[in-house]
Amino acid sequence: MPTSAPPSSRPSWPASGGDYGLPPSQSAFAVHALIVSHYLEGAWFPRGGSARIARTFEKGIEQAGGAVRVAQEVTEILTENGKAVGVRVMDHRGAQVRERVYRAPVIVSAIGACNTFNRLLPTFGEIGRRTWPVRRSLEHLGTGTSAVTVFLRLRDDPRSIGIDGGNIWVNRDLDHEGAQRCSDSLLEGHPHDVFVSFPSLKSGESPHTAELISFCDARAFRQWAEQPRENRGPEYFALKERIAQGMLELAESAAPGLTELVDYVETSTPLTYEHYTAHPAGAFYGPPATPLRFRSRPLGPRTAVPGLFLSGQDAGSAGIMGAMMGGVAAACQVLGPRGYPTIASALRERPEAPESRAVHPLPEGKHLATLVSKRRLTPSVWEAELQLDGRIGSWAPGQFARLHVGDDAWRDYSIAGLEEDRLRLLISTRTGGRGSRFIENADTGAQTVVELPLGGFGLADSGRRRLFIATGTGIAPMLAMFAQAAGLERDILLFGCRHREEDLTTRISSPLPGTVVRCLSRQEAPGAFHGRVTQAVTALAHDLRLDPDGTDVYLCGSAAMVADARDVLEREGYTSVLTEPY
Repeated sequence: MPTSAPPSSRPSWPASGGDYGLPPSQSAFAVHALIVSHYLEGAWFPRGGSARIARTFEKGIEQAGGAVRVAQEVTEILTENGKAVGVRVMDHRGAQVRERVYRAPVIVSAIGACNTFNRLLPTFGEIGRRTWPVRRSLEHLGTGTSAVTVFLRLRDDPRSIGIDGGNIWVNRDLDHEGAQRCSDSLLEGHPHDVFVSFPSLKSGESPHTAELISFCDARAFRQWAEQPRENRGPEYFALKERIAQGMLELAESAAPGLTELVDYVETSTPLTYEHYTAHPAGAFYGPPATPLRFRSRPLGPRTAVPGLFLSGQDAGSAGIMGAMMGGVAAACQVLGPRGYPTIASALRERPEAPESRAVHPLPEGKHLATLVSKRRLTPSVWEAELQLDGRIGSWAPGQFARLHVGDDAWRDYSIAGLEEDRLRLLISTRTGGRGSRFIENADTGAQTVVELPLGGFGLADSGRRRLFIATGTGIAPMLAMFAQAAGLERDILLFGCRHREEDLTTRISSPLPGTVVRCLSRQEAPGAFHGRVTQAVTALAHDLRLDPDGTDVYLCGSAAMVADARDVLEREGYTSVLTEPY
């Protein structure tokens, strides 16, 4: 159910220029008019967050007998006799990556025109000859803009400082042409402009969050492109901190008090966008919405390859509405001459009652799960055991499960244990969100759905000594690792919590490393280190005989702890740090 956004979300230039990422001199009037028209009656946001859009689609697909596959890296669109017949993917869900092929009479690509025609299809032979005009057009259009985004978790409701949930555009001056030349000043911590949004106020979800966005040239970050994600070195992390601080200071000028609310900061760059969305150079708007784009031959949705259709922004126009209408256009083409009337008629029909719908088996990777036991380990942590409707094959300690917690809401929890058809999870209720309410209210015998295994966190086969650092339920994936790790007696665990009553290591039956240091941040107790785990790394380095060059470090816990620990470990010279934020 959408909720309306406040009037301050209705943009005029220059605000709407950010909705397609171009200054006035480069903007096409067509796209500017489309976006302004879209906002004239106000803006809307999905209740429960933007993820609800995908989950709603997923539910409809599964009710129709289809499936949504996750963690599938498409490497090739397969063609036979000049026609698209399927896709080749690398399946990253299990313990080992495996190649799979999916065949279908129709292929719809929403990965972007550049990826579709330059990476996934052959650029030679008959297919290459047919798609050459599109590839030439994309080359002439050039690469679109990218951005740096700062994600903020807030410790209190932003309405306490007068925020109403509307978007805020902050500019240092009226030179919006110069703003596009300000990547250098952004890198120095002096952004020209910043977009400020408060997703939690719009969605009604907790904890409270904010987002800050500044557009930039992706070339400024290319020197770190070949470095491994989450381990691009101290210069890259220092740069992100400097940029984030500058953007927050500019946002503070329009939202006084915001800085005091910040509990945790995470910063993404064009490299982040490129990794998660596959857009070259992190250009998430696709080809730039310049007059040249609208004078050129449209990119889609129908392509020169029979059986292949283009969807999303590149088949429509930049932004959310452009992407949606690109999808509608692709669906119309797939359905044939009466495609649009068919879709319009379906929208007018009353939805079927759930009980009248055909029951389809869950798709591969999803399992019916029954809660067989739950046990409160600490005041804010439950241990839950669920029986699945079948054995899980390949999985790796460190991976996580996605649990359906009501309505269209899902939450991710690390796998603490998985034996045949029995799944063990640790669920924190500290946030008071949907996952918290699910485990607090669910009785033994309650049924839900779980999707697993997911994620790439796991033990490295290096033979090096291991240092595990965890806080709270961040110990869950490590419990699965401890159960299968050889040479555990050589390893070290630093576990952090506030008080002894929150010490999960004394309440869980599990193998533990040979050395366990319990760190209590708000209580002094015999046999425990008084302080945070980040302080223990430095303070106990000599006693624990820590060797940065010969140690693999595994990190899991609160996002703030992981960020702080990475900073400490980098200063201490650790180069092998493994973690997976989700």
